[in-house]
Amino acid sequence: MPSSDFVDSHVAFLYASQTGNAESICYNIYETAVQRGFNATYNVLDDYAKFGFSELRTIVFVVSTTGDGDPPDNSARFWRILRKATRSDKHAYAHLRYAILGLGDTNYSNFCNTAQRLDKQLEEAGARTFYKKGLADDATGMEEVVEPWIDGLWAALSQVAKCKGDSDAAETVETEKDVEAEKDVEEAAEALAELNVEAADNATSTEGSVEPAPHEVQPLVLDFRPMAQTSSITNVARVTAPVCTATYEDTPVQPHSPDFPPWSAELISSHPSDPSLAPFLATIASSTQMTAPEALKRTLLIDLELPSSASHVDGQWRAGDAFNIYAPNHAPLVRALLDRLQISTSDAHKHVRLTKRNPSIELPAHLQRFSNTSSSIYDILVWSVDLCAHPRKPLLRALAEYCNEKADRERLLFICSRQGLKTFEALRNQTPTVLDVLHAFPSCVPPVERLIELLPPLAPRSYSICNAPGGNVWKIAFNVVEYELTLDVFSLDEEKGAQSVRVSRRGVCTPWLEQLAQTQEKPQILVAKRPNINAFHLPTTSDLKPDPRPVIMIGPGTGVAPFIGFLEQRAHELQLHPQSNPFMWLLFGCRDATLDYLFKSDIQAHVDSNVLTRLSACFSRNAGSFTSAGKYVQDALLANQNEFAELMLQKNAVLFVCGDAKGMGKDVNDTVARILCNYVEQHPEFVRPLLQALPESKLPVDLEAKVLTAPQALQVLMVWSSENRYVRDLWA
Repeated sequence: MPSSDFVDSHVAFLYASQTGNAESICYNIYETAVQRGFNATYNVLDDYAKFGFSELRTIVFVVSTTGDGDPPDNSARFWRILRKATRSDKHAYAHLRYAILGLGDTNYSNFCNTAQRLDKQLEEAGARTFYKKGLADDATGMEEVVEPWIDGLWAALSQVAKCKGDSDAAETVETEKDVEAEKDVEEAAEALAELNVEAADNATSTEGSVEPAPHEVQPLVLDFRPMAQTSSITNVARVTAPVCTATYEDTPVQPHSPDFPPWSAELISSHPSDPSLAPFLATIASSTQMTAPEALKRTLLIDLELPSSASHVDGQWRAGDAFNIYAPNHAPLVRALLDRLQISTSDAHKHVRLTKRNPSIELPAHLQRFSNTSSSIYDILVWSVDLCAHPRKPLLRALAEYCNEKADRERLLFICSRQGLKTFEALRNQTPTVLDVLHAFPSCVPPVERLIELLPPLAPRSYSICNAPGGNVWKIAFNVVEYELTLDVFSLDEEKGAQSVRVSRRGVCTPWLEQLAQTQEKPQILVAKRPNINAFHLPTTSDLKPDPRPVIMIGPGTGVAPFIGFLEQRAHELQLHPQSNPFMWLLFGCRDATLDYLFKSDIQAHVDSNVLTRLSACFSRNAGSFTSAGKYVQDALLANQNEFAELMLQKNAVLFVCGDAKGMGKDVNDTVARILCNYVEQHPEFVRPLLQALPESKLPVDLEAKVLTAPQALQVLMVWSSENRYVRDLWA
């Protein structure tokens, strides 16, 4: 705990966020801190130089974890300077007191790794915590940890930082603890009514001067029956105060390309510390559908032509790199939302500036550009805020304040309460757009500037490059994300029996890319190379010869994409150094060999040329004329577990895994750990060196043991990961 004489005059709220969740949560905490009377600032970690990180004494961090335990892109530079500082001086941050809120997902093996690493590095450099660390799990609902953590923060923060607010001011921003529910029998009966199919269909009817797009509205199925047994609701999310004002001009914005943000020139002219990461415009040169028409998923291969103006990336990328695409919200969705908010077409396209309501509270980071440069509400909704993000309780709580009907307000308050947790989870699981939410509560009409400030930023979407350098082209392969959910509908009319409704969902980026690729002209889109934090590169020697270590690649579905680049790179290396030919093993999987065997001809060509030493192709439904190595890639691993273990333990092989985190990624991780346990049981001579390589633990380790336990095997994988021998590129 901090010493009693440590009282700071300033608190910094810093975030690292990949999808916008951590940014939004950090902003809400910062906003509340200012309202409580703290002298506070709010910044992204990569702006460390601007806010003088090394001089700060009191910090609240909100950080998320992406991929396989990787830090978000907007903290990559910060991590480099943090590692440099802590290595050179073990007391570099002895002056610092901090608190950390980490966001993660237990479906990933390295849960909240960014928060854990940050805590460890700061502690090793002499910094001390003033408040317990919070680790929120998106798999079970982040609010279960986030809200109590924030509630307890203020008492701890007041011990280390000055607060100029009085007790009355602090009381006005206290989290609502108890909202009395109506007990009147008739109103309780109203609360029983569910948003069923008919109600949802009726909600799609719109009126206004903007052309309606009712097909963009999808029904929600929410069961409010538990409200009948609830006399009061507790722990309702706090209402954040509005922070921005919209000022309109009479003139409309000038027409511009709909395929990239109107402020792209500003982004392109930015000069990050690594120029190779600066955005630029690329051209969609060609598009090919890789799967058969009857395949379950539609997979496209797109060639992006890089312009000569993107010379900053020439020679600065390698096979295994990925890049971001700046994609817009679906235009019909935006038009329907404007109609729902009762904003006319002419007003939607007028110049608008967003300014601070309170001079002490900054605008959210993704909206700050609109205080200096005017845009339009339409463009802001299209390019700046995520209309498809999972709804969070602060948004729903704020929407309750703009309901004209008591029933809508009470239902939203119930969803935000502890008693309404199951209803909230049901809402999130249906992955609604913000338009769907508004139509589910018909009397809710928030001001558009209020909605904009409540929504998270629209983050660029990331895709692996599936070719090696050579020419001015990036190739990407992706599944077009369009699917349907079947929702069971509760009905008060027992005679109707069980009912269900199907709702449509679509991704932000992939349907848009498919639509652009089908146009006659070659459209341009805004892209930027991502930092390759987890070293997802084919290993090479210092003189650029092929690394002699064996390489094992596991990539079912589109997870195979970066490995096509690996194989191209290795083929080029072997042309220059034909005497070298290290072992390469690819484990690929798909549903049907005749429908969705991606890159089949490319893979076979590399087998025929001996670039790819071994191929294990797995087919979960139909192998066709091929011999399936197993139903799934983990089955192929188990079928060849002795060879796999020998490669890893005796030949120092490097293992790469790419693809889905929650399913394949976790299953492969568990399978590799199981194989290690099986192998060392038959070869106990490997137990001692494996145990000796594990990090120090509070639990005793028997170096004379003849077996490896499952937890120890998982620790071995973490050690391999730190040594870049087990490298994963995973996504949700």
